[in-house]
Amino acid sequence: MKKILVIEDDDLIRETVLELLQSRGFEAVGAENGKVGIQLAAQIPDLILSDVMMPELDGFEVFAAVRSHPATASIPFIFMTASEMEKALELKADGYLKKPCSLAEMLRAIAAQLEKPTVANPKYQKVQDNSPPSNLSLRARNQKSRFEIASVCWQ
Repeated sequence: MKKILVIEDDDLIRETVLELLQSRGFEAVGAENGKVGIQLAAQIPDLILSDVMMPELDGFEVFAAVRSHPATASIPFIFMTASEMEKALELKADGYLKKPCSLAEMLRAIAAQLEKPTVANPKYQKVQDNSPPSNLSLRARNQKSRFEIASVCWQ
C-alpha cells in the first residue's frame, strides 16, 4: 500500500483528499500545516501532496526542507495551489495541481509519479545509468513529464 502525505491547512479539503485517497487503496496521512508536514515527511511517505499557502511554513518552505535532507530528497512532491502556480513551476517539483481539480486529475498526477522508477537524488548519491550515450539521471530525463502534469488541472 503506497503512503501519501497530504499537507493542507484547510480542514475540509485535507479530509476530503484523505478520504478519497483511502477509498482508492492508499494509506493517506494528513498534516494541517507545513511544520507538521515536515515532521511527518520523516516517516518517508511514497509521495507528498502539499498546498502552497499555509500558516507556519508554506509549501515552498516545506519543499525546500524535504529536498535538503538526504532521507527525504527523492520523495515525489506535488504542489496543489490555487494562486501560486508560476512560483511553484520555478521550483521543479515533481508535479503540480491547480485547485480545484477533479479526483481523476489528482489520481493521474499521483500515478505518474508513483509509476516512475525510484531514483536516488543525485545530489546525495551517485546514480548508475547504463543507458547509451546519455549520462543523465532518470529524473533528469523525465523532467519534461513534470511540466506536462502542470497542465492537467489548468482550467
